[in-house]
Amino acid sequence: MDDRKQEPTAGAPSSDGAGPPDDETGRIEQEIRRRRDWDLAGAVARAGAGNLRGASPVPADRQLVLEAGALLAARLPDPEGTLTRVLLDGLADDPALLAACRGRPAGALAALLDRALATPASLAELVRRVDARWGRDNIERPRFETDGRTAAADDPYTLAGVRQQLEILRQDLAGA
Repeated sequence: MDDRKQEPTAGAPSSDGAGPPDDETGRIEQEIRRRRDWDLAGAVARAGAGNLRGASPVPADRQLVLEAGALLAARLPDPEGTLTRVLLDGLADDPALLAACRGRPAGALAALLDRALATPASLAELVRRVDARWGRDNIERPRFETDGRTAAADDPYTLAGVRQQLEILRQDLAGA
């Protein structure tokens, strides 16, 4: 058995993991490109090879909305899910809020809740959107509350109920 070390050939990678010298690598890559047929897909792949390195392919705004949805799922008791969907739609449709709260889903939700709870009219508008969405989701007539009338007994989204849920959620987010 021969115990002599074999010398690496010129341009071959060495056993310590280091590659060939840069000029040799460039020459090899040129030779490969020269022999390869050109196609648009290959050119696009080579041009964008490092564009997503270390980054998420999900846009930042969409990522924030998804993270806010996870927070709502964990902290907002909403068996029907309609209030959660309306809040997330409101967040997704507000580019200024998304930009201001980039990377902070709890902050974005807190700002959205502050806006909804700011005035009785803004809360009533939110509950109206929730009731309309609930009606569409369940193929039923929405149960809108009107002034001077009590809410229907089977209405899952009353003004008082939604206000209470949002205030509890707002306090929970402030403590987080």
